[in-house]
Amino acid sequence: MRPMPQPPAFASLTADAYRQLEHAASLKGLLKPFKGKGELEHLAQVARVIEAQLQQLMAAVSQQAGRPPFSLLDIRLVQQNTSAGSTFLRWRSRDFSRMGVAVWERQMSCTNLPQDLREALYRIECDRIALNLQMSVTHSLYRQATACAAKMANAEQALRQFVNPVEESR
Repeated sequence: MRPMPQPPAFASLTADAYRQLEHAASLKGLLKPFKGKGELEHLAQVARVIEAQLQQLMAAVSQQAGRPPFSLLDIRLVQQNTSAGSTFLRWRSRDFSRMGVAVWERQMSCTNLPQDLREALYRIECDRIALNLQMSVTHSLYRQATACAAKMANAEQALRQFVNPVEESR
């Protein structure tokens, strides 16, 4: 491994990075009685907006991890789109033959890795873990809100089937 240049400080995500998400992501909007499918559709829409904002934060972290000195390592942080429609940050080997936290652990165990670079990789990993958790929860909320909105629409349709014939016979 070649000698590493002095790494710039990795800028971990701060409260400022999350400021926009704070207002949209209040649990007050979730823990209330929903009066119909419209409110659930709105909740799903809010979850989609938060997902897009989380993707922007993920892109910022992966861009930082893609610059020197990190780009000189045998590890890459990439955004991976899933078949479920969400995005996660994943560690990959430089040749893309291996993926997962084991790739990161292997890089961390290199004895010639400078301590400040090791600490920066640790901060990147902490941001990756937190962002993946937040994306997973937000995407699950989106899916559940969408499914529940459809169920409420079906319930409303069933009600109308049984209410309208009675009203028409009067």
